Amino acid sequence: MALIKFILATAVASMVLSLSNGEDTVGKPTIQQSPSFSMIYTGEQVTLTCKVKEQSSDWKFYWYKTSEKSKPLNSDTSKSTYTINSAQVSDSGTYMCQVQKGNSSISPEVNHDLTVKSPPEPKITQTSGWERVFPGEKVTLKCVILDKPTDWNYVWLLNNNPVAGSGDTLTISSIKQGQGGHYTCQTELQNRPKTQVKSSSFTLTVYAGNPNLLLGKTPSYSVFYVGEQVTLTCEVQQPFSEWKFFWYKASDKSKQLNRDTSTSSYTINAVQVSDGDTYVCQVKRGDGDFQHEENFDLTVKSPPEPKISQTSGWDRVFPGEKVTLKCEIPDKSRDWKYVWLLNNNPVAGSGDTLNISPINQGQGGDYTCQTELQNRPKTQKLSPSFKLIVYAGKPTLRQGQNPAFSVIYPGEQVTLTCEVQEQSSDWKYHWYKIPDKSNHLNSDTTKSSYTINSVQVSDGGTYVCRVIRGENFQHEVNHQLTVKSPPQPNIIQTSGWDRVFPGEKVILKCEIPDKHMDWKYMWLLNNIPVVGSGDTLNISSINHNYHGNFTCQTELQNRPMTQVKSPSFTLTVYAGKPTLLLGQEPAYSVIYTGEQVTLTCKVQEQSSGWKYHWYNITDKSKHLNSDTTKSNYTINAAQPSDDGTYVCRVIRGENDFQHEVNRNLTVKNPPQPKVSLTSGWDTLFTEEEMTVKCEVSDTSGERWKKTWFKDSQQIFSHAHVNMTGNRLSILSAKQSDAGSYTCLTELEKRPKSEATSTTFSLAVHARAQTVLTLETSWTDIMSVDTLTLKCEVQDETYGWNYTWYKDGVFEVSTNEERYSVKATEETFESEYKCRGNRTERPLYSSFSEGFRANKLVLKRKILLAFSGCVVCSIVLLIIGCIVLRVTRKPEKKEAVKEDLFISMTNSKTETSSPLQEYLKENGPPVDKGEHNESTASAAMDEIKDAVVDVDVLPAKNTGGFTSFQVEKSAGNGLKSEEHDESAALLKK
Repeated sequence: MALIKFILATAVASMVLSLSNGEDTVGKPTIQQSPSFSMIYTGEQVTLTCKVKEQSSDWKFYWYKTSEKSKPLNSDTSKSTYTINSAQVSDSGTYMCQVQKGNSSISPEVNHDLTVKSPPEPKITQTSGWERVFPGEKVTLKCVILDKPTDWNYVWLLNNNPVAGSGDTLTISSIKQGQGGHYTCQTELQNRPKTQVKSSSFTLTVYAGNPNLLLGKTPSYSVFYVGEQVTLTCEVQQPFSEWKFFWYKASDKSKQLNRDTSTSSYTINAVQVSDGDTYVCQVKRGDGDFQHEENFDLTVKSPPEPKISQTSGWDRVFPGEKVTLKCEIPDKSRDWKYVWLLNNNPVAGSGDTLNISPINQGQGGDYTCQTELQNRPKTQKLSPSFKLIVYAGKPTLRQGQNPAFSVIYPGEQVTLTCEVQEQSSDWKYHWYKIPDKSNHLNSDTTKSSYTINSVQVSDGGTYVCRVIRGENFQHEVNHQLTVKSPPQPNIIQTSGWDRVFPGEKVILKCEIPDKHMDWKYMWLLNNIPVVGSGDTLNISSINHNYHGNFTCQTELQNRPMTQVKSPSFTLTVYAGKPTLLLGQEPAYSVIYTGEQVTLTCKVQEQSSGWKYHWYNITDKSKHLNSDTTKSNYTINAAQPSDDGTYVCRVIRGENDFQHEVNRNLTVKNPPQPKVSLTSGWDTLFTEEEMTVKCEVSDTSGERWKKTWFKDSQQIFSHAHVNMTGNRLSILSAKQSDAGSYTCLTELEKRPKSEATSTTFSLAVHARAQTVLTLETSWTDIMSVDTLTLKCEVQDETYGWNYTWYKDGVFEVSTNEERYSVKATEETFESEYKCRGNRTERPLYSSFSEGFRANKLVLKRKILLAFSGCVVCSIVLLIIGCIVLRVTRKPEKKEAVKEDLFISMTNSKTETSSPLQEYLKENGPPVDKGEHNESTASAAMDEIKDAVVDVDVLPAKNTGGFTSFQVEKSAGNGLKSEEHDESAALLKK
């Protein structure tokens, strides 16, 4: 402060003196730098020149560094230049020049900033390939330096021998075994001597041949059966990652079997016989053409099919009978398990045999047997079903009589019949007459009938038919034989209907139970005789005159006084053609493509037996419907080609009586919707908004349902996507929202009327990333008053301003990317973030990661404390060793000399000291020349947050030596990787 007051006083006095002498004040000079690089590297020469407008030999030049204004830099004030022959980092700073002419006043000071740094150290990074590769793979290395002007020269070295590269990139498109080794890159700035820097080595290992593939299968059966699951495995023996696995069949290598190439296995969940083949596993890695493959055989067969056979009983049985079923399988060399099923429900069986005795009604149905190979899941095979029918009760005996007259006249022959109505076989028939059931009437029990050749009155009575099958199953039924008058005839209609239209054909038949050939027939209409042909009345083309009641009268020939008249048969004849009622379901005026429509055709008059033929009026020779018994014609998925006039023709009877009527059907394609942008852009940045709408050009007033799709997948409203009516809005875009959008419209209450819109393509770009870094050197963080933060927006565009936040609260907006904060305790505890802003899209960038200075301060304190403890421990060990060597008496036995720092162990227990263990784990200290300030700072930044208690504790007596150990507090100790990084820093 005193110096500043002195300078100000001197300047004022000089100004007063110059004014009193009538001399002019001196103007402000300017400073030029040669060379004019913005950055001077250590070892280079730089000259600063202080220039004034007026040329004179009386000028005096004074050079200072603003940090040391009391100490002039130049001894010869007559020279306007100040030269630094070999610049160092310490020469960085602000330089000040003042001039004075003669005895005039000293000019105002002018400043010039000079920046001196060490040349940046290059570093090799691998942009493609791997550190361990196989011959033929592609590898790309890049030489990266922090300071990256365009005038750097790059030299690539393999084991210190130059190799050809392309600038900062070395590409080996198909590597060979001889190209493995230690790669380095050497950089030198053009036209800037002595800026050469060599990178650390990058080790690239090249194997001798292709990778070893280990193929297998799980489970490891030699033969797989249909339905089993098998997993084919393909493992690369060398322990590497990022392999892609491609599975093929050897018979068709053009078809890839697996979708997920990151998985080494291929699973067939249910193998089929067609899956049996030679399988190929092909492995690939990287962007090049490197690949390798191996083959593997898989055998698949169908398990043998079981079959059910019946060893006793019948396939149609009655309750109480016995049935035995057996499950037979062709392959009898293996251990098979058998499961019996009735209607797909398990039933109890004894291995391959099912014995049912006695059977009941509930045990009828479809029997199957299911076989499964033991210890082989899902190899079960189901046999074809064996249908066992169990009737509800005793067999139904259908007794009969031939001839079937209700009364048999004496002298006629009659045969009594007894048949089991249910389908069955192997019955024995026994005939008796009540009351003497002990006397068999028939001798041949295999025949179901009993004949009386000449009936007598004494033959009338009740007859018993008993059926027997198996060991003890039987049932019987009675039959009554009587003598009565001849049966009454009855009219039936064999052709046509009882309600007909003029022109149709009608045939009536007079039937009687006794169908003897010598009956005479007479036909009457309303009791008036009409001409018939025996028992048949044939009217080939009826008219209204035949409307009325028909009867037939019969008389048995050769059987006197047997005349009988039938009941009347009423025949209704309509006045004209049938009335056809045509309809349509659904009854829409327009049917859209894909909809189902049914045309209906109904005869209004009460009638039946119609056949319906549908035609298109353009081609009436072609039937549209195959089932003419149905009155409807259905088009399952209508097309525009189905539009037109349809004809319904009804036909019935032998003479093809017919009538037809027409109806129009209109079929159109549904209108295609269109997607258009209503707000926003088709190219968005994340968090921006956009709205599109789906419109249908339909004036019919129908209500259309809209469904939205993205990349052919249906989407729904959620947090940032809103769908209302026919609009879709993205409220805050994400990169995952990019894609092709379509809308599908469907007419409400009209199935399958959907139509898909044109495609709207949306692109979403990520906002520029923001990186917040600390520019204040870590070595100065404990001494400076301010911390300088730098906010970088990683984007090639310009015009960014910067917004700073402290603990999530807005702090300030700046035009510069740097922001200085006071280095206070509050600052160390606060978290800072920044973001870029501008007036063009995108209007802002992403937020940077949070930054807290207290982590760095804590790390520096921990390292300083730990380093001090280690140094003190080493000094105490050295002093103890020296004292021990001086005071201990030499022994006669020749002892092996040990390096104090390499082999300090307990002579009794051979226990290694902590220092020895430390050196084994971390290696000898590294020369300081191999590290610089930037690498130390990088190592420190990787230390995780932790509270460490470090105590230097003396160990127990170890034979005159004292070892030290670092104890970690429970729960707050350094992590192993943090300890290793701290140790690495101590080596410096």
